[in-house]
Amino acid sequence: MERPPPVPDLDWSPERAHEFAGALVGVWTELLESLRDGPVVPPDLTTQAVREAVSLDVPEEGMPQDELVAYLRRAVLDYSLKSGHPAHLAYITGTGTIPGAAADLLASGLNANAGGWLLSPAATEIELQLTRWLAQRLGLPETAGGMIVAGGGVANFIALKVARDAMAGTDTRRAGVTTPLAIYCSDEAHVTVHRAADMLGLGTDSVRHVSADGLEDALLPDRPGIVVGTAGTTSTGVIEPLARLAGIAERHGMWFHVDAAYGGAIALSDRLRPLLDGIDRADSVTLDPHKWLSTPLGSGCIVVRDTEKLSESFGVTAAYVHEEEGVDRGLNLGFMGPQFSRGFDALKVWVSLLAHGRGAYARRIEHDIELTDYLAARVEEHPDFELLATGLSICCFRYRPAGLDDEEELNRLNESLLTELQMDGRVFPSNAIVDGRFCLRTCIVNFRTEAEDLDRVLEVAAELGSMLLASTRSGA
Repeated sequence: MERPPPVPDLDWSPERAHEFAGALVGVWTELLESLRDGPVVPPDLTTQAVREAVSLDVPEEGMPQDELVAYLRRAVLDYSLKSGHPAHLAYITGTGTIPGAAADLLASGLNANAGGWLLSPAATEIELQLTRWLAQRLGLPETAGGMIVAGGGVANFIALKVARDAMAGTDTRRAGVTTPLAIYCSDEAHVTVHRAADMLGLGTDSVRHVSADGLEDALLPDRPGIVVGTAGTTSTGVIEPLARLAGIAERHGMWFHVDAAYGGAIALSDRLRPLLDGIDRADSVTLDPHKWLSTPLGSGCIVVRDTEKLSESFGVTAAYVHEEEGVDRGLNLGFMGPQFSRGFDALKVWVSLLAHGRGAYARRIEHDIELTDYLAARVEEHPDFELLATGLSICCFRYRPAGLDDEEELNRLNESLLTELQMDGRVFPSNAIVDGRFCLRTCIVNFRTEAEDLDRVLEVAAELGSMLLASTRSGA
């Protein structure tokens, strides 16, 4: 057989790579320049309009570079929500650091598989150092460590998988769940706790909602238990009494997991870190750098008190992965979690921390809380708004003009107002339900947000709220 000739179609030269990447950096620069001008999202954007703009047939031969870049420019600048816009205050969505975005390009270029140490020596050691450093900021011992994952949902799943195996015995991995377990958490626990219970074969009925005050009386004596505390609830930013929960878990021999996907970032501030009292006693912690550390998505993190527990819960033997004993190789992260193939997602977090430093993060996080206090004060001063809750960098309030006291009507009005605000696009809050009351909710994890942006939220909400109210009363 003759030697087949080369097929170099996919093998772009370094010069062509530089040209194409440079063009995309140009689009990115335009995006950065546009963030303080114009809306968070183009107003009145429709599904049909977006679909028609971005849905292309894959060509038989590659698109010319100019056409491809122009297509990407339109998709990014004309048909996308700008999460880095200073008035984007919805959910708990970080802005995306500039050093992190650049690092992501480098990580993709290297294309290291961080599932095996031999495939990713530098990437693995960076990830291990990063997670050890985060664990240390949380007050966990030297045995602690973990990995970067897609987000808080995956981190909570991994933590509860490790907890299940620790409490029911690692034979559960072979025989399945034969011992019923109970997961104790508050009503404010994230929905991914229920999802994890489902995926782990425990069933969502195993999740028992109970406050810290009533936890000890609610324990089921015939079931091993897992206690989940939240450091920064999604709706209102509450840090639950972690030290009290830790004490109950310790007294009854239960696993203690803390979902600090949002609030765990305050561990970078020496002034705010005491608010996490008790997190140092956790067996596992979820912390999402892509929330309040603003690293690019997806960069969640799971750390466990004893790193060996990850291997005990996820380790497998694969005949096609041969590693001779005595050879100097590090940990294979693919055997410590659900993913075998893993990207170098740690780099964008690590580079963000190295480029900015802990101090800059601490100052910004403290400032976000100060801004939230400012917004809460402005809400209380305004005759048409009512403050319902604040916590960390979250502020919950509703439009409540004078003379409107019917709760059902207020809920409908604020539901419509949220839709109008998001469709209008000048500011972009989300919502919460506080004691049955529908409210507007801002969460500042955006390092571009300042006081004038919060003033703008109230101005636009008052403007659109007044228009809605007038329309409702006129019967239009």
